Amino acid sequence: MITVKAFDKGLICHGFQYEVGKTYTMSTEEVAMCESGFHASAHCDLSETINYYPDVVNSEYALVDINVVDSTDDKVVGNRITIIKKLKTLDELIEYDKTGEWCTVFAATGKNVDVKRFEDLVIEKDTTGEACCYFAKQVKGANIKRLEDVVIEKDATGHWCTYFAENVDGANIKRLEDAVIEKDNIGHWCAYFAENVDGANIKRLEDILIKKDKTGKLCTYLAKWIHSMNIKRLEDAVIEKDSTGEWCACFARSIDNADVKRLEDAVIEKDSTGQWCTYFARWVKGADIKRLEDAVTEKDETGKWCSQFAEYVQGANVERLTKCRQRKNISKISS
Repeated sequence: MITVKAFDKGLICHGFQYEVGKTYTMSTEEVAMCESGFHASAHCDLSETINYYPDVVNSEYALVDINVVDSTDDKVVGNRITIIKKLKTLDELIEYDKTGEWCTVFAATGKNVDVKRFEDLVIEKDTTGEACCYFAKQVKGANIKRLEDVVIEKDATGHWCTYFAENVDGANIKRLEDAVIEKDNIGHWCAYFAENVDGANIKRLEDILIKKDKTGKLCTYLAKWIHSMNIKRLEDAVIEKDSTGEWCACFARSIDNADVKRLEDAVIEKDSTGQWCTYFARWVKGADIKRLEDAVTEKDETGKWCSQFAEYVQGANVERLTKCRQRKNISKISS
């Protein structure tokens, strides 16, 4: 496999001196990811070397041929490597940056860098908006408005628009919020935006989130994260959207001023196995232990939740639950 590898000055890696044109080998049995063997980029991308060689200005790089034994998302390890050539010029290095992250780090840390040139390169290479976000945040002299335009264009989910709004001085919060609302299909980034971005329109994002959230999970998180939220309204949404009882139980557990009795009713109605009735009894102060125990003994078909209820819920009728578990286990074996 032809790829790129990073080194310390002098083509040294972990104290071992490499030379251009030479081949190095070891037995396959000696190779272990992150421990021994010859490591390099998994996709011939300098951006994949940054986590391991963050000082891009003083690192050296080479094109290598490696016999791959194992791989991860961003690197490979092999038992044989040939150093084909050293990448000496900045143009050569730029060629092997596929995502723009290496160019971003170089622009942020190098001396006398042509910021406009590197900004152009990052915009060209970045397909998601991620590198443009980092460039806007890290590089002095970056064109914030231009990079914001690119992030809004390239971000498919609202993730990087949210990151830009949270981290970049001079970001247009209203415009990025509009983009997140448009792009985010499930509400995850709307919730994150509301929690973390100064100047976010909380009421508007609450409205959007209630529409987008399919399970009640994000409504629960939003109620927990932001104290100015309309708790009653979010509780209504959770009860409507939650099909299993999980998020009703989590809402009752996590949110001050939650209507515990109402949420308990919903959990008992929605829970088909006894799991969330058990957790509700275990987690929620003010839960009706006897009523939830009745529900668990009725719903639990395997005996698992009867056993969990007896073990973890203070005030549980252990004798009753033990007999119930034994009875259900015998029934399960018979069937």
